[in-house]
Amino acid sequence: MLTSLTHLRRSHAPRWAGSEEVLSRRVRREVGRHAGGEERILFCLRGCLDHSLVALDDRILLVKPGFHAGTTFGSLVTTLHYADVTGVQVHTFLLSGWIEISSPSFQGRERKRNRWPHGQDRDVYKLPNCIPIARRRLRDYEPVLRRLHGRIALFKRPAGKPAQRSALLVDVERVAELAAEGRISEEEHSRLRALLARAGAEEPIT
Repeated sequence: MLTSLTHLRRSHAPRWAGSEEVLSRRVRREVGRHAGGEERILFCLRGCLDHSLVALDDRILLVKPGFHAGTTFGSLVTTLHYADVTGVQVHTFLLSGWIEISSPSFQGRERKRNRWPHGQDRDVYKLPNCIPIARRRLRDYEPVLRRLHGRIALFKRPAGKPAQRSALLVDVERVAELAAEGRISEEEHSRLRALLARAGAEEPIT
């Protein structure tokens, strides 16, 4: 009986990364206002105080509700297209941290420091490109962060190349999703990526 109760508690424990089910109702409403009717929610990440990252087909929504984001009765919502992202950093301290999405719009903004006694930059709650997190949840976030890196890589292309996505890019994306979901091993993931990379070198530009 004890085992079954423990399993029940774990199954109902709050999740912090995955589908849109991890988002609070307030954040879901904001996403509904900013996402088009045909846009898909691919994966999500919920940080402290319900500050959330929502990955759509071609862009990221960073939704920061409430007083700590400087919007007591509303939410701060920032859109970043994958092609414009220059980096994803995870900053951690002893118990806390934040995920920072860099783009040309936010270069240098992270250098502004107003620290709490334990060292965390209090501005991460208001900076539109940062999601505050608890360090103990990093393992929960890792699969989503891998998918985010893969998604950004898909939209990075040399200047002058057409924006049209080829069947090869769809295959690359699918492989990344399978790896993030744990349905293929790291060895299989590396082997498939190498095969797709060789296929990409032979693929004609359309």
